[in-house]
Amino acid sequence: MKNIFNITFIIFFTTFVFTQEVEEEVDPNIERVEKIQDLIDRVEQNRAELSSLDKARLDEFIKKVADRRFLLSKAKKQLADEEARNQRLEDLFEANEIRLSELETELNIKLGVLGELFGVARQMAGELQADSESAYNFSEYPERADALNEIGKIKVHSLENLEDLWVLHLNEISSSGEVKEIKANIINSSGDIEETQLVRYGPFNMVENRSFVKTDIANNAFSVLQKQPDRSLRRNFRSHYRSDDYSVAPIDPTRGFLLSLYLDKPSTFERVAQGKLIGFIIVIIGISGLIFAGYRYYSLYQYAKTISSKDDNDVFNKIENISNNAKDVEAFERECDEVLLAVNGNLSFGVNWIKFLAAVAPLLGLLGTVIGMIETFQAITVFGTGDPKQMAGGISQALVTTMLGLIFAAPLLAMYTLLSEKVSGILQEIEEFVAVNIVKKIQ
Repeated sequence: MKNIFNITFIIFFTTFVFTQEVEEEVDPNIERVEKIQDLIDRVEQNRAELSSLDKARLDEFIKKVADRRFLLSKAKKQLADEEARNQRLEDLFEANEIRLSELETELNIKLGVLGELFGVARQMAGELQADSESAYNFSEYPERADALNEIGKIKVHSLENLEDLWVLHLNEISSSGEVKEIKANIINSSGDIEETQLVRYGPFNMVENRSFVKTDIANNAFSVLQKQPDRSLRRNFRSHYRSDDYSVAPIDPTRGFLLSLYLDKPSTFERVAQGKLIGFIIVIIGISGLIFAGYRYYSLYQYAKTISSKDDNDVFNKIENISNNAKDVEAFERECDEVLLAVNGNLSFGVNWIKFLAAVAPLLGLLGTVIGMIETFQAITVFGTGDPKQMAGGISQALVTTMLGLIFAAPLLAMYTLLSEKVSGILQEIEEFVAVNIVKKIQ
């Protein structure tokens, strides 16, 4: 390709020179001979250069072939050496397997009954390790886990290993009967780890300022339970570790399982929230009705104390004025009836509304029950009955709304009865006073 390019360049150059010298008056034959000779010289020169380049490339290629042959022979030698080494290792592995089998047989013969002892030691180490993973005293024995792991892996234990296992079990037995104050790390509300004073009640509880804590072995610390048991249980926590007397204190025999259930126990607000919108409506209606009933009972109580206070607005005073101004008994009775109607209307204000709310509360609870059961059946239709959690929301709404309706209906109905009797008593007292004045008027 390069030769063709050179020849083309020579022809182009010759043609160009020829066109530039056309105008010169030279002999055409001499000029042609010179050009041909020049072209021949250039061709010879290019051929020599290309021949030299080709020879250099050929020498380089031959040299690389020799190098590749050397590398190939070296790789073959390495492959042969590795195959021989592999064979030696396989023979050594088989020999070691045979020797190991012989040694294990010899060991089992020598161990005899000690093999069962070592097995029991490994089993006890594993059981203690499993109990220690969530034990409250893990911070008091930081090296116990490593020691138990080592004992659980060894096939043949030394006397020192057995003594270590014995001491670890004695420590566990001793700590199970202690009420002890310790310093340990605790995760505060900000997520930081700080050192504080904790009280351990054997293997059952760990307490910090009358609050139960749980283990967080990953962070080598403790953390306070998000939800605590009732105060009636936690108030019994005192400084037991400072007293020699017996005292009552709550413990969790399941070592934290029962306390963890408090995380799933809903609070009062969460329980009401399970009733959803209907539940909150029942609560609002019930609380409003009870507040209004309490207000009406207080106002009736105050009115009952002032009906005979001899004030200008006193009912008894009004009746006496009517009795003095009435011309006859019939006129007196008519005016007293008007007073009684007005008093009855004022006293009965809101009492029927309380009765209405007492009737509405269980009806709303029934409505919430129906809605909850509809949601439950919809969940069964979509997810089936395989997962009870899918149905728990609807069932909770059905039961909670019914419970709330009954909770508020009973005291509202009681307040309605109490208010009705209070109104009847006041009216009866006024009517008796009217009857006395009628008798006086007749006489």
